Order: sequence, then structure tokens, then C-alpha cells
Amino acid sequence: MELWGRYSLAQWKLLPPSGKGRTILIALCAGFISPSVVAQEENPFKLEAEVGARYDDNITVDETDANSRQGDSSFLFRANLGADLIDKKKFSFSGSYSFSQSLHDELTDFDLQIHGLSVQAKTKVGKVNTALNYRFNFIKLGGEDFLEINSIRPNIGWLVAKKTYLTASYEYREHSFKNIAQQDRNANRHSGAAKAYFLLGKGKNFTLGYKVGRHKATTADLSYWVHTADAGLKLPVKVADRTATYRLRYQYRQKDYSGFDVDIGAVRGDKRHTMRTSFNVPFGNNFAAELEYSYEISNSNLASIDYNSNRVTFRLGWSL
Repeated sequence: MELWGRYSLAQWKLLPPSGKGRTILIALCAGFISPSVVAQEENPFKLEAEVGARYDDNITVDETDANSRQGDSSFLFRANLGADLIDKKKFSFSGSYSFSQSLHDELTDFDLQIHGLSVQAKTKVGKVNTALNYRFNFIKLGGEDFLEINSIRPNIGWLVAKKTYLTASYEYREHSFKNIAQQDRNANRHSGAAKAYFLLGKGKNFTLGYKVGRHKATTADLSYWVHTADAGLKLPVKVADRTATYRLRYQYRQKDYSGFDVDIGAVRGDKRHTMRTSFNVPFGNNFAAELEYSYEISNSNLASIDYNSNRVTFRLGWSL
């Protein structure tokens, strides 16, 4: 279970695949414009709520290399409140607060609570979309103060061809653990990423991305270079009079550690493959149901990170 990166765009609006609509669609997918702005420009506020249930056959916490070697079910809740504070033609500034909670049936030490605050400024320079995002996350694990994460991320995006949109970003992140026994894991990370969005017509798109980062902890054996490559496919599917969304994603991540790990008698190395598929169906007024399955293969010479896992999640969401 990776604590960071849990907040991704859950809904991509289906706009006309030509002209201005195509540009808006790609910018929306890349995160340069807000879904609420597209759906309802006159309303500066956005409210989202979600409940769900999950079964994971191997509960883990990446940030501390913890592995239960057990499966458990959990109840999920997430809410987000956002506001467009400035919304001009070429400049916007927005803020949001998010809250999420997982409550496990038996493994309550893995209950996760996240409070998130973020602000984002966006503008356009010529044909290039630019954005600057700051986010603060306060995380509790098992009811105890666990971790604070601060991050800042400038990014740019531009339409390089009729149906191809590219983004590039830099991110600086600081991790601060609350438990004294875990403070050797305090770290900063510098990352650079690029992603290409390919429009395939009729609401379909395909993405390819790569990210490289340097994670520097207080000790060399917990510092590493990380490489991440991913590919994603999104397909609209007609269900009665509604347009559902099918998504398929693959991600490969490799961590190359810097120092000798005395616990394993070698320099640590991790490789992880993650496959995820989901089906989202809208219904009623502003409601949606989603079923997701993910399979993870984690290979490492550290025993607690060497495992396979399956996860099934069902969510019901509402947005305003």
C-alpha cells in the first residue's frame, strides 16, 4: 500500500474529439484544468464523496517496508472540497482539502487516515500550459501520527501534434516521520517526469509515461534512485443510455539502493510490476459506481518486500 499518489483523476469528461474540445480533453487528462470547471464553469466549488470496500490478500505499507503476510477487508471513505479562488481566462488559482480513511476488519494497525491540503496556480504562455502545485499531507497509521509529506511540483504541457499532448514536470518532496524509531527514514526526493497522451478518437486515449527520482534518506541504505514507467488505456463503453469507462494500466518501478544493508548482507534492490483494471459506471445525478482489480508482483532481496498481492475494490462516488 503506497501512501503517496492515492489522489489521481477519477473522471475524464468526454468532450468532442476535435478542435477546442480535443485540447480541453487532453489538458483535463493531464491535470491542467479542473473537471469542475469544464462541467460547470459558473460554480467555483467542487465537492466529492466516496465510500467503498476493499479486499487485499497481503496488507503492506511501503514507507516502512512493513508486510503483514495476511489478507483483510476494509471499509473506505474519501471526501474532497475544492474551490476556484481565481478563474480568469489565462490564469487560475485553486485550493482544496481532502480526507480519506480506511478501516480494516482485523488488521487495525494498518488503518490509514490522510488529511491533504493543496493549492495550485495555472496559466498559459503562448501555446504552453503551465502549473505550479503545492501539497501537504498529514498521515496517521493505526490511529497514531505517522508521516508528514510536503511537495511542490511545477509542470508544463503542450499540444505537439493533432492528437498528441506532452507533459513534463519536476517535483521536490520531503518526508518527515513522527515515530522516533522511524526517523532514519526522513528523506527528501527530487523527481522528473514526462508523459504523452494519445487521443484515439471517440473518447479513447492511450498514455505512456516515465519518471526518475533520487530519494535521499538520512542513511545510505535507505537512499535510492527510483525509475518508474507506465502505460494506460481508457475506453468508453455504452451501458444502456450511459457512457461507462474502462481503464487498464501497467506500471513498472525499480529502486536501486545506494548503501549496504546489514540486515540482508547486500545492497538492496526492488523491482515491482503492477497491473490495474477498472470499470466505472455513472448513474442517477452525479453518482458513479466503480469496480477495480489490481495485481502486484514485488521482487526484492529484502524478504518483507518480496511478495505477490491481489486487491479488489468497489466504490460508490458522488460529486457536485
